Amino acid sequence: MRRSSWVPASWIVAALLALTGLAFTGCRTEGAEDTGAPEAGPAGPGPTVVRPEPAGEPRTVLLGFSSLPAELTSESYIQAFATAAQYADLLLIQRTPPWAEFLPGGTISNATAETTRLETALLKQYSNLRLYYAIDPTDGAVQRSRLANLPSSVDVQAGFEDPGVRAAFVAYAAYIAKNYKPAYMALGLEINMTYERAPRQFEAFATLYDEAYAVVKGNSPGTKVFPTWQLEDLEGTFGQVHPPRWELIERFRGRMDVLAVSTYPFLGEVRSVADIREDYYRQLRTRWDGEILVAETGYPSAPVEGREAVGTEAEQKAYLQRVLTEAEALGFSGVVWFAALDPAFATTGPAVAFKDIGLRRSDGSNKQAWALWEEWARRPLADGRR
Repeated sequence: MRRSSWVPASWIVAALLALTGLAFTGCRTEGAEDTGAPEAGPAGPGPTVVRPEPAGEPRTVLLGFSSLPAELTSESYIQAFATAAQYADLLLIQRTPPWAEFLPGGTISNATAETTRLETALLKQYSNLRLYYAIDPTDGAVQRSRLANLPSSVDVQAGFEDPGVRAAFVAYAAYIAKNYKPAYMALGLEINMTYERAPRQFEAFATLYDEAYAVVKGNSPGTKVFPTWQLEDLEGTFGQVHPPRWELIERFRGRMDVLAVSTYPFLGEVRSVADIREDYYRQLRTRWDGEILVAETGYPSAPVEGREAVGTEAEQKAYLQRVLTEAEALGFSGVVWFAALDPAFATTGPAVAFKDIGLRRSDGSNKQAWALWEEWARRPLADGRR
């Protein structure tokens, strides 16, 4: 398989939502009082979790997982929150805007309202978790060259240039800021890939971002707002080979609270963890003196189609050790591993590249890297927050 046919891990999220239609978000406990939010006893809609007793030296780096479930069920989705609450500090919810609902004249659907109630109830229950909400408007299946899931009434070629789409993006950003009050919020993912493949869309997005940034800050002043960047594509080694594009970061300086990158070295030129250059992550610190977040990363525990030399449990553990150790040494604020458990549904198409990305198998059994993650998770945060 040619490198240009690969897509980012966020493709799985888009595929998940398309397949399920958010069918897993309306889970309620039988007999619970109708209070407007799903409940399972007095604690909330999720299972009770107990974090391991703290042990080891304090750490400064936040550990994160996404809300990607192992199975396409409401129970598995809720369990993803519980796993993060037990073994992480940061939870990533990543979603394409429901465009039709936020276009001028649109109405928020029951599905979106129920999703919001469920997720905010889970976050209230698992109060130790900081939320990282990523608004993901572009289509990873075509390397972010167009917007994803636009209604048929919108010209896909216009994209971010369409006034209705622009209004919908800002309205959705305001909705998330008001209802979730996230600690971190991404307005657009891996935007340098859009620059490379659809430059007019990138230019339109850059002006739209300014407006959305101001709206989010007005509704949730404490939220740190930013776009994310795809590191391998910034270097020019992912998909379309091109010169490095570090200068794009400067376009957002002053209205970008965090430098946030997605990084999957195995999708670029790397064939083993030993191939990752010594300065691979250190170079980020030379280009940004503020907060840096590894907003999405992972490494497979088994060979990947088209990358037969990539992927063993030992290699996955070695990569996890590398990224956590360097993130802490370089003063990064956090590392989000894409999935705690393997997504069992990732069996066809580009999603297959990520079927073994979890630190645990889809049945909950541990891989070699899990013990290392647990060791880091048990270390208390240096600021004392949980």
